[in-house]
Amino acid sequence: MSLLPSPVFRFSATRHTPAILAGCFLLLCCLPSAVFSQENDKDLKDVIRKWRKDTTDILSPELQIGKNYISVLPVIGYAPANGFVIGSAVSITRLVDKAPTNPSSGLINLQLTSKKQFIINARSKIYLKDNVWFLQGDWRILFFAQPTYGLGINNSGASKFLIHVNGLETSNSQIEQPMRFNYFRFYEDVVRQVGKGHWYIGAGVAIDKLYSIKDEKLDLDSSDGTHFFTSHYGYSKFKGFPTENYATTGFNLNVLTDTRDNVANCYKGYFASVSFRFNPTWWGSDQQSTMLLYDVRYYIGLSRERPRHVLAFWSYGNFVTGGNVPYLTLPSIGWDTYNKSGRGYIQGRYRGLDMVYGEVEYRFPISRDNFIGGVTFVNATFARGLDVNDQTLEVTEQELFEKVAPGVGAGLRLQMDKRARVNLTIDLGYGADHSSGIYFNLQETF
Repeated sequence: MSLLPSPVFRFSATRHTPAILAGCFLLLCCLPSAVFSQENDKDLKDVIRKWRKDTTDILSPELQIGKNYISVLPVIGYAPANGFVIGSAVSITRLVDKAPTNPSSGLINLQLTSKKQFIINARSKIYLKDNVWFLQGDWRILFFAQPTYGLGINNSGASKFLIHVNGLETSNSQIEQPMRFNYFRFYEDVVRQVGKGHWYIGAGVAIDKLYSIKDEKLDLDSSDGTHFFTSHYGYSKFKGFPTENYATTGFNLNVLTDTRDNVANCYKGYFASVSFRFNPTWWGSDQQSTMLLYDVRYYIGLSRERPRHVLAFWSYGNFVTGGNVPYLTLPSIGWDTYNKSGRGYIQGRYRGLDMVYGEVEYRFPISRDNFIGGVTFVNATFARGLDVNDQTLEVTEQELFEKVAPGVGAGLRLQMDKRARVNLTIDLGYGADHSSGIYFNLQETF
């Protein structure tokens, strides 16, 4: 198997992942004395220049106003959930004006797989002059296939949202429920600075449309005396949603504060946002609903001499505060803006009526020239779930903080562009229930 990086590609590892993680930690400890010894900051372009013995003038170490700083990565590989994958990822950084304007960042991803998956993602965080206006977008078109695993934290498989009929088998092998669907997402928020500080207020549009949904494990044929009602089908019927097409379309009211020095790779500062989303039926939602979302990130620089020593904290929450939301638009790990939550699990492994996620990461340089760096991390996922008694069909809830899905891991960083602080990230993650994964990304996880 060959694999080159992708900002959304997750490869499920084997039972040997714990040993691999241990080896990764040893590698992180051994590398500092084995690699580059130059004191000056270097990135991939500098390494290539040295290899080619290029003696042309070195570019300015500072971002130039109006210039695009582009990093491109090919995507070639294979994974059971996707088949053969080919595509590319592009990171773009641009400074639109002089300080105090922050650098803007964009990430575009295109993938095509042998399992008839076609993926287009475009995400952006744009700061206009003097940071007075801030725009952030998340646009997606997916012709996709992905299993679902029920609602809540269900490592044992006992908390799946299933309706059991005629002695339906409920072993752990039944927990994975494959699905195919097409998905269109358009999120765009515009906020304006309040006064001269770091506070912003504004609004946005949020559109989620899913169509051609195929529940591949659903079996409603009773001719053989058995049924299989999937989590998606059971939830949709219980809440009154169609099972093949639905939409959640609404508006956001946003309040946020931001003091980060760079959104692609922050050395210091913090970010916090609260969004209230209203999804009315007159705007296209199948049912009216309201949602509350928060996102908090805090970065502590640990060394003035080596600013890449950073302790980073991240927490986000997504709550359905009123009405009902369709199954595939309920909060789920790996479906955040950059698909980066839940290292240690595959995308969509946990889903719930409400969700809270937290992560702590230590980032550090390895080589003296900063070309190679490393991270260690730990995370936790909480989700509010539903369960249906197979005899009485009585619905009971799993409380939000009743169970936890932990994750832990480590990774390497290769500095692609020192001016834009864009890194290639390679992480190994290990979660509960024998779950593990290898994760390739452009830009930091958060």
